[in-house]
Amino acid sequence: MKGHAKQQGIVLLVSLVLLLMLTIIAITAASQSNLQLRISSNSEQQNAAFQAAESGLQRWTTQYFAAYSNSNFPSPIDPPIPLGAKEQFSVAVIYAGPCPGSGERIGLNCFDILSTGETCEAGNCSTTAIHRQGGQRRQLQQ
Repeated sequence: MKGHAKQQGIVLLVSLVLLLMLTIIAITAASQSNLQLRISSNSEQQNAAFQAAESGLQRWTTQYFAAYSNSNFPSPIDPPIPLGAKEQFSVAVIYAGPCPGSGERIGLNCFDILSTGETCEAGNCSTTAIHRQGGQRRQLQQ
């Protein structure tokens, strides 16, 4: 009888230790899931800022190459243009003008632009992506 009473106390102790271990595992899993959620949210914001910066480059270069004249450079895009609820972009023109080596028959103009894409929430722009692109356009002189 006495051995049986000791076993019941040990079963209680073992079950409490197992319960404690399961609780620690559950807390760790919840913590890891919260961390993964923050990582994926940051990745999503960075991707949105990247796409906004790419949109700025695309808009400026489309305007430039759509113009008839080789020397009509679009203006910088500032203040930032909103793309959606959270994204915006601006474009700064670092250089736009004649390239070295332009001849009499061929007009050669170069550009160097910098596009900044941002994701903002409630006026706080927390994520920024900056892209720089250069190029040239040739045109026969008439």
